[in-house]
Amino acid sequence: MTEKTINRYRQAVEPLLGPGEALLDVAKVVPVAGVGALGADPVPFGSALARIGAVAGGGGSLAAAFPTGTALGKAGLLTVTDRRVAFVEAGPDLRKPGRLRWAAPRARVARAERRPRTQAMARFRLHFADGSSVAMMTMRRRTIESLAVHLGR
Repeated sequence: MTEKTINRYRQAVEPLLGPGEALLDVAKVVPVAGVGALGADPVPFGSALARIGAVAGGGGSLAAAFPTGTALGKAGLLTVTDRRVAFVEAGPDLRKPGRLRWAAPRARVARAERRPRTQAMARFRLHFADGSSVAMMTMRRRTIESLAVHLGR
């Protein structure tokens, strides 16, 4: 991701970093499992269809613990650091710190996989070392490419 994009979200995520933890990438995402659940359906062609396969993995898996969405008007920020991957809920004012909703050590995140684009948003799947995975969407394909560089393909 470009430095400009990281700087846009820096104030929302940087206060949540540990001492010496380096911010590598930030992407505005929508977890597919939460699409349409809060009245803000970004998928114009049927959210029920879009949610198929949103989470793969049983109870206790990393994917099962991943948040299904954010409150209306808040951004979901997938944050990659040198130590972990985190999902941060940020309010409309990105100058204020967000709220950490989920985190996992980087070693537990295997890769980011771009999926075929069948909706208005680009879809990708985050695969975890325990064999589970979670689907997300973002507005730009290059966001997925940037995540794949930091997390593997």
